[in-house]
Parts: sequence; C-alpha cells; structure tokens
Amino acid sequence: MKKFLLLLILVLIFVLSPNLQAQKVVILNVWSSPDNADALVDISKRFMEKYPNIKVQVTPISWEVLYPRMLADVATKTGAFDVATWDVMTAGAVAPGFVDLEEFRKQNPDLVDPKWDPKDFDPTIWYIAGMWGGKNIGIPFYCNTMLFYYRKDLFADSKLKAAFKSMTGKTLKVPTTWEETIEVARFFTKKFNPNSPTDYGIALMFPRTHTLFYMYLLFFAPYRRSPEGLKKFGEVDLDYGDYFTADKKPAFNSPEGVKALEMMKALMPYSPDPLGSDYGETLEYFARGTVAMVPQWTGVWASFKVAPALQPFDKKVGVAMMPSGRSVSGNWALGINIASKNKREAFLFIQFATNKENDKIKFIKFGVAPSRLSTLKDPEVRKADPRVSVFLQTIKTQSHRPRIPEEPKLEDITVGVFSEILLGKRPCTVEELNKLADEWMKILKK
Repeated sequence: MKKFLLLLILVLIFVLSPNLQAQKVVILNVWSSPDNADALVDISKRFMEKYPNIKVQVTPISWEVLYPRMLADVATKTGAFDVATWDVMTAGAVAPGFVDLEEFRKQNPDLVDPKWDPKDFDPTIWYIAGMWGGKNIGIPFYCNTMLFYYRKDLFADSKLKAAFKSMTGKTLKVPTTWEETIEVARFFTKKFNPNSPTDYGIALMFPRTHTLFYMYLLFFAPYRRSPEGLKKFGEVDLDYGDYFTADKKPAFNSPEGVKALEMMKALMPYSPDPLGSDYGETLEYFARGTVAMVPQWTGVWASFKVAPALQPFDKKVGVAMMPSGRSVSGNWALGINIASKNKREAFLFIQFATNKENDKIKFIKFGVAPSRLSTLKDPEVRKADPRVSVFLQTIKTQSHRPRIPEEPKLEDITVGVFSEILLGKRPCTVEELNKLADEWMKILKK
C-alpha cells in the first residue's frame, strides 16, 4: 500500500509539475517618478492581461528620493528594482547599473517585438534618453520639455491690447524674446500697472535646487546656440550639454553667461517669490490666475485643465515656444536593472510600455508627453492637444544639461553661486563665474 501511495505521489508530481511551473508568477518591481506613475500603472494593466504570469508593481518615488536610491542600488547591485525610470541628466551616473538593451536583444531575439522601430524616435531624444558610452541603457518613455504657457484670453482682450499700446506704443502679443517678456510681464504686474487683471506677469522658479540649474539654460542657451555662440564655444556635446564648450570646458564663465543671469534678475520683479518658488508653486500661481505667463514642464497640463480659474480651458490657456526659442530637455527613459533576476520579463514590459500604441494612449489619457514621432504626427493626437505642434519644434531646439557622472556635484555648487548672484550677495561678473568654472574643473579632474 505504501509503495502504491509513493508511486501515485511521484506520478502526480510528474504530471502536475509542468503546470505548476507554468503558473509561477514573476513579480516585477518598477520604480517610477511621480510624473510617469499613473501612465505606467495603466500600461501595466494591459501588459498583465497579455502576460498573466507577470505581475507588475509600480512604485512612485519623488525625484529627490528616486535618484539616490537608484545610485545606491547601482553601487551595491542588490536588485531592489527590476525596471526604473531614469532622468536624462542622470544617464552617466546610473549607466553602470542598467542593462545594455541592444546586446540583450541580440542574446534574446525571441523576445524582440517584430514591430520594434527605434527609428520612430528623434535621433537626439534616442541618444540622450537611451544611450551612454555606446550602450543602449534605456528606451525613451516621457519626452518632457519646458513650454511657455500664457493666458490666451488676456492676450486677446481688446481693452488690454489698447492699454498696452497706450503704455508702450507696441502691440500686445505673446513674447518671442526675453526682452519682450520683461515688458509684457511688467504690464501684467499690479505694482507697475494697477489695472492689471493679474497680480504678476510671470511665475519664475529660481530656488536653490536643481530647478535653478535647468532654468538658467532657458536664458544662457540662446546665446550658446546662436551663430556667434557656436563660433565661440563650438558645437554642443550631448553628454556635456550647453553648459560646456565643444572641448569640454565651462562656457558659462563668459559675457554670455553674465547676460543670462542679468536677464533672470531683470524678470524677477514681475514674479511672485521667484527665489522661493519651485515646480509646485509656479504651477499653482498660473492655475489660480495669479500670473499671466509661466515657463513650465509638459506635466502641468493635466492640472491646468481642471483648474476652475482657467475655465473655459481652451479659451484661456495657450502654449508657445520659449520666448528665447530655446527650451530645455527633461526626458525620462525606462531601463532594466543589471542586478534584476527577471530581465526577460522586464524587457517584455519596457518594450510593451514604449511601443507606438502605448505612447499614444499615455499621452491622450494622462498627458505624458510622447516620445515617438509617429504619435506627434498622428491626426487624432494633434487634434486632441494644442501642445503637439510646439513639441515638434522644441524637440529640435532644446538645450541640454550635462549627463556626465559628475553632474550632481557640478549642479550643487552652481545653484549655490547662481542663487547668491540673484540675491545680490555676489557680483554678476565674468570674474565671479571664473571662480565657479575653476571649481568645475577641479571636480572634473578628480
């Protein structure tokens, strides 16, 4: 009897084990910036319907926490996450911890989607949000960029147009230079125009954080990328960005760098608390109708659409290129942790999450900026959102922060110096910027 039971158990194990193996569930831990999280959760639901044996857990983590946690995992190779979104400026620092996807595709051809189309990404976006050191460490997911939002209804108001003409002798229009922005911002600031419908003309975010580091490029890059600037500084290296010359030396310690800071200072009187405001505050200023203009990221669109003060939305909110003609990139990519034990499943997920269908869905449903050119050219997408035509222009005209591993240290000392210059605690001179450039070179030499 015992022999019979033992035999029966062995038979059952033999028969059932393949089924048990087939039912094994793999859990993918996905770390995401908050801007991407809702879209990734939505995408993961469709992914799990297609792959029921893979469970995707998306964890939103603020940028300030996500970056150091990724760096810690890269250093220790603990494999705490399988997939993560990484910011373009962190590429050089996080690259050692992410899988070379091109090599992975060669080793796992059975997993590659027959419709995989890397040429559907703009070459610059593909490089800054996908490549480092000749390796493909990510797939572009969120083509974030800064746009210039303005109160369409105010700029179209006949009484305001007449008042502006009377005060300045010029036509009220959306500014196309920072000099024009100063004049328009002054007009919409109650302190200088008691009849202004808004308290301030523009919302600026110049806090002593990484925000100040990218905001500076809105003012410096137009000089850096001008014909004169390119002749003086050389072409922009996409790893080193607009802060550097072509031969990888600081470019901001120059008359052009000083002019950028002077322009920032000139705009500050027309903004509510520019040195104390960050992403959230400037978003709120515009959403509440406190200001007439704001340079902001693509992600604020969803908040603006539901703001009571901005209704009817299509008549009150306009989108334009930066007055300088130069935006700044803030792209996010999806990559696979080199220490992940579930690389095959992780690859299937990031490939699915970044395909053409989901690129379109995430934009229409969540406003997460498209990464694929086919999405931006899609008639339905273009009709659904007025930002699309501006996206196509900004992709070609963006400036870029450094992506090198030393970026965090460069950023940290730079925002301190820039902040004190804007506060008036340091002189705004080439000599002062030379001191900062010397510190940069010391960091780079180490």
